[in-house]
Amino acid sequence: MADHRGYMTHGHLPVPLPRPSPWTAAFADDALEARFRSERSRGMRVTFLVVLALILAMLAALVPLDLAQLEGGWLEVAFVLRGVFAAMLLGAALSVWRWPEGLLTIAPLTGLGVALLTLALTFVHGLEHSSPVLDTSQFAFVGMVFVLLLPNTGRWRWGLTGVLLLATWAVALGKTDDVQGSEAHLAGLFVSFVLLVLLAIAHREDVLRHWQFAALDRLVRMSTTDPLTGVANRRGFFDAAEAARHRALLEEEPLTVVLLDLDHFKGVNDRHGHAVGDEVLRSVARVLRDTLKPGETLARLGGEEFGVLLPGMSLEQAEKRAQGLRSEVQALCVQSGSAVVRMTASVGVAAWMPEESIDAALGRADLGMYEAKSAGRNCVRAAAGDAARPMAN
Repeated sequence: MADHRGYMTHGHLPVPLPRPSPWTAAFADDALEARFRSERSRGMRVTFLVVLALILAMLAALVPLDLAQLEGGWLEVAFVLRGVFAAMLLGAALSVWRWPEGLLTIAPLTGLGVALLTLALTFVHGLEHSSPVLDTSQFAFVGMVFVLLLPNTGRWRWGLTGVLLLATWAVALGKTDDVQGSEAHLAGLFVSFVLLVLLAIAHREDVLRHWQFAALDRLVRMSTTDPLTGVANRRGFFDAAEAARHRALLEEEPLTVVLLDLDHFKGVNDRHGHAVGDEVLRSVARVLRDTLKPGETLARLGGEEFGVLLPGMSLEQAEKRAQGLRSEVQALCVQSGSAVVRMTASVGVAAWMPEESIDAALGRADLGMYEAKSAGRNCVRAAAGDAARPMAN
C-alpha cells in the first residue's frame, strides 16, 4: 500500500498510484515496471534506429579525417576501431529490430560503447594538435543522445553519465600544452555541468513518464475491470474479444465463446444477504480464473453471468472445457459466517464464425445457456446448429 506521498489527488479524492523510486524512477512492482518498459521500448524503437543510422553516417564521414591525419600503424588502429564501432551499431540495430522489448538495456549499452570508442579514437588522433573544446564537447553530444533523448533505466543512466564524465576529464587532463590545458579544463567543467543537467532533466522526465503510465494504467484497469471480482468487465471482455477476433482472422484459427450463468443466484441474496452473494461471486470468479490458460479471458458480464473467450479452441474442445468449468463451480463450497453456499451453473457455448461479430457469437452462446437452463440447469449446451457449422483449421 502506497503511503501519502504515493497518492495523486483529483479534487478532494485521493487516487492511490504506485510511486516510482526517487533514485531509479522504477516501480517497486516488477510486473508494472515490465509493462512500462515494454511500452516505452516499442514506442522508441524507430527513433533509436534513426539515431544509430545518423551516428553510422557520421562515423563514415570521419574516415577522410583518419586518412589525412594518421599514417602507418595508427591509421590501421583507427580503421579497426571504426570497424568495431560500425559492427556495434549494426548489432544494436539488429538486436532492437528482433527484440524491441530490450531497448532499455540495448540503448544504454550502445551509449557506453559509443563513449568508450569515441574516447579511444580521440587518443588515437592525439591530443596535442586538436581542439580541446571539440574533444570534450563530443561527450556532451553522446550524453544528450543516450542519456536524455533515448529511453533508459535509472541505474544505466547514472552509470552512463559517470562514464561520460570520466571520458571528458580523461581528455581534458590529457592536454599537456598550458594554453590548451586551460581551455580543456574550462571545457571539461562546462561539459560536466551539461551532463549533470541532462541527467537531472532525463531523470525528472522518467519519473513523470512513470507517473503518467501509472495513472493511465489505473484508468484503463478501472474502465475494463469488474471491481467486485477483479476479472474483466463487459467492456474489457469485448475489447479482448475484438483483439481475439482479428487474431483468429489473421491466423485462420477457431475461436469459441462460453457463457456461464449461476443457477438460482437470486435466492442466495434473498436468503443470506448481498454480502454473502458478493462472496460467492468472488469465489466463482477466482476458481474460474485459476483454470484459465495464457491468452484466454474471463469476464463478469453482469450480475451472476460470466463469459470466457477460448482462442484456438474448436467447438468440441470448448464443450469439454466448459464441462470442466461447470464442474469447478459445482465443487465450490463458499462459507461466509454461518452461511454455507453451494452453486451450480448453466453453460452455453458458441463457435465464432468469420462472417459474424462477437455480439452475434455471444448471442448464440446465450441461447445455448438458456437451453441448458431449460434442460434442468447444471449442464452445458452448444447453440443449436453450431455443431453443424464448419470450423477453421
